[in-house]
Amino acid sequence: MKKDNQHNELNSDMDFLNSLPEIEMSFSKSKDDVWKELSMKTAAPAKEVKVIKLQWAKYAAVACIAILLGLTGFINLYTKTIYCPKGEHLSVLLPDQSEVDLNANSSISYKPYWWKVSRKVKFEGEAFFKITKGSKFEIASNYGKTYILGTSFNIYARGNQYKVTCYTGKVKVVSTLTSDKILLLPNDHAYVTKNGLLELRKCDNSEAKISWRNNLFFFTDTPIRTVFEEIELQYNINIVEKGKFSSTYTGNFDLGKSVDSTLYNVCMPMGLKFVKGPNNNYIITTKAQ
Repeated sequence: MKKDNQHNELNSDMDFLNSLPEIEMSFSKSKDDVWKELSMKTAAPAKEVKVIKLQWAKYAAVACIAILLGLTGFINLYTKTIYCPKGEHLSVLLPDQSEVDLNANSSISYKPYWWKVSRKVKFEGEAFFKITKGSKFEIASNYGKTYILGTSFNIYARGNQYKVTCYTGKVKVVSTLTSDKILLLPNDHAYVTKNGLLELRKCDNSEAKISWRNNLFFFTDTPIRTVFEEIELQYNINIVEKGKFSSTYTGNFDLGKSVDSTLYNVCMPMGLKFVKGPNNNYIITTKAQ
């Protein structure tokens, strides 16, 4: 009985639906167009993520290159300079354990982080070098360059003067003015002339040229002005000459003595006298004045 009632209700519902008017619906897009559009929309995020990842990879690569270039530039450009002031002597140890004894008012510059690539220094003043064996070693000054592999030598590079004395090994000296070259052996001494050429001499007493390392200074027929300049450097004083002194001096002085004692020993045989003024100034005059 119950099943008959359910059957009658279903028939009534179907009759109601069939009695409704037919409605036609039109679609502007076909099934293929809808599917194609959905496919494109679902694929777009993946493509966008891929593009973003590629862009970040490019940025990272550029950043790495910039860091490497900056680091290389810093390593190549960073320079360490050591200056020995007037009135002092200073010993310097280079990265390869090469030793440099700096005389007063001398400076040396080098690139510590680039040292294994190039052993090169910039130098002005006077110094004794003891170079360890290794790759080519270059010392550059205003008027000359010195090249060595492993040797010891003394360089004097002040003003327009450039002098090199070899003690052990071999030393190649080049004039920066004319590119004139010369090879020095032990006890050889070379200097740049006024015309930029190199002159070679044998040293009768090469130890006298590095006696400054022991605070002794020897001169042979040396212009008196040059002697006064050395005294100024070693004692850190200022000498004023009242007059023109063209004579030369042969003798020596010892830093173990006072500046007054040294000036007296130099001036007395030259017929000169000195007066001490303020601020470490010394005035040199002739005895007749």
